[in-house]
Amino acid sequence: MKTTSVCYALSYYSPKYIRTETLVKALQAIDGVELHQARNSSKGIARYFETFWKLILIRVLHNPQYFILGFRGYEIFWIVRLIALGRPLIYDHMMSPYDSLINERAVVRRGGWIGKAILLYEKSVLFAADLVLTDTDIHKQYFHELFELPLDKIEAIPVGTDETLFQPGSSASQNANSSHFETLFYGSFLPLHGMDVILKAAFILRDRPIRFTLIGGNRLDLSNFHRTIKQLNLHNVKHIDWVEFEELPMYIARADIGLGGPFGRTGQAGRVITGKTFQFLAMAKPVIIGQRPGSDDGFEDKTNCLLAPQGDETALAGAILWAFEHRDRLEQIGRRGYELYKSKYSIERISEKIKRIIS
Repeated sequence: MKTTSVCYALSYYSPKYIRTETLVKALQAIDGVELHQARNSSKGIARYFETFWKLILIRVLHNPQYFILGFRGYEIFWIVRLIALGRPLIYDHMMSPYDSLINERAVVRRGGWIGKAILLYEKSVLFAADLVLTDTDIHKQYFHELFELPLDKIEAIPVGTDETLFQPGSSASQNANSSHFETLFYGSFLPLHGMDVILKAAFILRDRPIRFTLIGGNRLDLSNFHRTIKQLNLHNVKHIDWVEFEELPMYIARADIGLGGPFGRTGQAGRVITGKTFQFLAMAKPVIIGQRPGSDDGFEDKTNCLLAPQGDETALAGAILWAFEHRDRLEQIGRRGYELYKSKYSIERISEKIKRIIS
């Protein structure tokens, strides 16, 4: 059997970020791939030197046929490009820093010299890569239009999830016979997640036996979140600061329904499928997903998930209420969601896509 040598490089503050974990597992699942990893374990500035040293050793000792630079690699792209000189460099550009800073967080002024410099740098990186990976077909089209990048230079690879951790158990909630209905969300509470939409939906449903467990959030940005809870007098919302990643399946199993989202009104919200959505699907847990117009993602309302238009708290509240009133249908919806995950978003499907790229 022909062996293909691949080097996966990463220098990120979260070296076990789910995008990296799924790509590595997908590469390891391909017969004939010899995978070398220049992945950091250090934090801070030391992580860059660790990655560079590992990369140089791998290049000298193994001379891989392909190099893959993981998400967020734009900080070290040109050094990696130099080390990989003469070999194809595949760049995982799952999300755009220009889009994040200009549109999502609005910390850089559109049209200003800083914004133009970021756009120019990002565009130069994308054109210097031999192939660019992103997570959805909508993101692929967005990068094509924003950076004038040829479509045949971009490949959409879904994020997937850790299937050793997120596995189907009983699709029915452990609260199935309870008088209350448990709704679960977890994440970093970014603008695309639409926490204001979720809290307003909780307010609409305040007189129903429906509880919201919301996990996470950036501690520096939680003041508005807690202020809104207080202003709306939301006694049906429970906030948990932090849960270890390995404990999330337990919380998912306890919930009646998951909030995959995203429910925000931002441009990025309309282009992504969240990691938590894949985690709910992989556990056969029914999930409410933010509806993305024009997407071909396989999600069908009340068949393999529930859909709610993004930025619409009334619609989200309506979807949660429908789930509450149709508990008997949720197990089947969860099972069909799992079938969709296996057929379109699993590690096996990701492996097949990557195999075509490096064959």
